[in-house]
Amino acid sequence: MTYDGSAGPAALLPLLRTSVERLHVSARALTDEDVRAPSLLPGWSRAHVLTHIARSADSRSRLLVAARTGAGLAQYDDEAQREREIEEGAGRRAAELAADLRGALGGFLTAAAAHPDAAWEVPVRWLGAGTRPVRRAVGSLLREVEVHHTDLRYGHRPADWPPFFVARELATTAAGLRERDDVPGMVLVADEDRVLRPVGDGRGPRVSGPAAALLGWLTGRAGGHGLILDPPGPLPDVPAWRS
Repeated sequence: MTYDGSAGPAALLPLLRTSVERLHVSARALTDEDVRAPSLLPGWSRAHVLTHIARSADSRSRLLVAARTGAGLAQYDDEAQREREIEEGAGRRAAELAADLRGALGGFLTAAAAHPDAAWEVPVRWLGAGTRPVRRAVGSLLREVEVHHTDLRYGHRPADWPPFFVARELATTAAGLRERDDVPGMVLVADEDRVLRPVGDGRGPRVSGPAAALLGWLTGRAGGHGLILDPPGPLPDVPAWRS
């Protein structure tokens, strides 16, 4: 398991395709009753999660169009649009949700595969993140697919996340935590690479274990089973994850 930060959109696309197909298997298996059940996200049913993933894919397709054509399209007009689209779509039947998901994700994958190499660095307008290069679209959608697949509570756990995705997101998440002032000091150590990743002031306990268990805990998708603290004690309280 290695990640040096250099993987570009083209390199991530095959991994995204595999993750998307695994998500489709779960989505097709859900019944009308299943999609009404709660997800891992407070206040959201599984239907909310499926709709969110589909609209996230559409929003990134808009960004690819903006980068390719200069149309000036934003990911969303505002947060209210994002929330409205999710609520409006969450009442649909399971088959409709699965078909919408397939169409939205398939549309993004097709657009990304055809995106000109020279246009990946074009800045576009991200919701809540300002203007950043469109190359973030592939990696961020991979994150949406893998993490929210787990949020469906349908058998997809952090231990099922692809190793390269885990390595990539653990590096990104640890770097993000280093920039926050509400994170207790600790050092994260994944069994797979033994790299020391200090967060907070870096002077707290060493938290070690499988990379997927570390990432699952940091993102609030797992309770920290399998993690070891040195010196022994309770796991530190980590703030809500920001994707």
